[in-house]
Amino acid sequence: MQIKPVILSGGSGVRLWPLSRINKAKQFIDIFKNKKSLFLDTLDRVKNDIFSSPIIIANKEHRFEVLKYIKEYKINTDKLILESSQKNTAPACAVASFFSESDAVLCILPSDHYIKSKKEFNATIIKASKLAEKGHLVSVGAICDSANTNFGYILADKKKKVDDGYKIKKFIEKPNIKKAKKLLLEDAFWNTGITVVKNSVLKELFLKHAKELYNLSVDSCKKAKKDKEFILLNNSPWKKIKSISFDYAIMEKNFDKVIVPINTLWSDLGTFESLSKIKNKFGDIFSVDSKNNMTYSDEKLMVTSGVEDLIIINTKNAILVSKKGSAKNLRKIVEKLRKRKREEVFNDSDENRPWGSFQNIKSEKSYKVKKLHILPGEKISLQKHLKRSEHWVVVEGQAKITKGKKTFILSTNESTFIKKGQLHRIENVSNKDLIIIEVQTGTYLREDDIIRFEDKYSR
Repeated sequence: MQIKPVILSGGSGVRLWPLSRINKAKQFIDIFKNKKSLFLDTLDRVKNDIFSSPIIIANKEHRFEVLKYIKEYKINTDKLILESSQKNTAPACAVASFFSESDAVLCILPSDHYIKSKKEFNATIIKASKLAEKGHLVSVGAICDSANTNFGYILADKKKKVDDGYKIKKFIEKPNIKKAKKLLLEDAFWNTGITVVKNSVLKELFLKHAKELYNLSVDSCKKAKKDKEFILLNNSPWKKIKSISFDYAIMEKNFDKVIVPINTLWSDLGTFESLSKIKNKFGDIFSVDSKNNMTYSDEKLMVTSGVEDLIIINTKNAILVSKKGSAKNLRKIVEKLRKRKREEVFNDSDENRPWGSFQNIKSEKSYKVKKLHILPGEKISLQKHLKRSEHWVVVEGQAKITKGKKTFILSTNESTFIKKGQLHRIENVSNKDLIIIEVQTGTYLREDDIIRFEDKYSR
């Protein structure tokens, strides 16, 4: 029997700001600058004969990021499920249980972790699935090589071996440094958040330890709506669910469970410190008399001189300079910036859309310059703006333009002007990419100044 992957993709990754943003979570960014993302790596990890097509559970805000990867890389999926709000991992696991066969062996895994060896991952999951078939709930544990206070830990009873695993003694949430050092000496494992379990066993555990959560989750599933490729969970029961992790709701309860170790480099990449242990220089970096720094530059040359123990992150619209060891402050900083409604918290200069993407080149109080990239066969919604006008210049490709009641073709080096309040649309009817430079002018230039009349993507 094939193993059913359940990919949890509802997180935001604010501890990696400004690499990740509220509207572009950690799992969707090209974090290693290899034209891939952690989400795509996760999909690739379960793309073989061991696994059946995955269930993907994501936040509704990320639907088009998910869809982009599914379409671009031709990923076969079982179900694409959207949560109306973040509720942590326990409700998502309950949803996965509802949408899976009773005898299915589920491999529940985060979409934003780093696992070096795909071969070792597959071998570990096969071992875990054999235990799951026998009725065990199995957690995958990574080998500890340092006293890390940013990871959860699992203490195994090495005297109680169960096939390729061990009985679990205890789960420990992120410990202080003194406790982490003690756990390292006790040969504890890091908690990877990967769980392998038979669905019938998972359902029993929910009904025993988190019945109200399970019933509300099931109610959200039963009242869900189909929207093209997605299943939209009903918000009425969903909003009543307590936000809680699967570890707290189920794993830490008193019942027999097993850990299977994975013998490859693993990290949840939850902080820049953990990322720096995988790689500490990203981009065009030139360092003189500098050591133990984590440096990341999007496009520009970054030069460091005579500095150490720093995290320096340079993106197109935000720079972070922080002392190593201050990861706990970043969440507070992001929240403060969010309250001040800083655009940089929500978006990078590059933003994906179902029709392609755009880049914010320049933004001032009364004007904004953007580069639109519209994919072949795609189009923006039929729309108008109440507070801004737009100038369009085609710099690459050919566009079909709707402007009021007229439609016409714009070729490279041609332009048009859209008045405030005028109905308009851009379509790429060719088989090549369309690039347009857009100059917005007006009193209000945020993305929410839009009235849609027709939209291919049901926004």
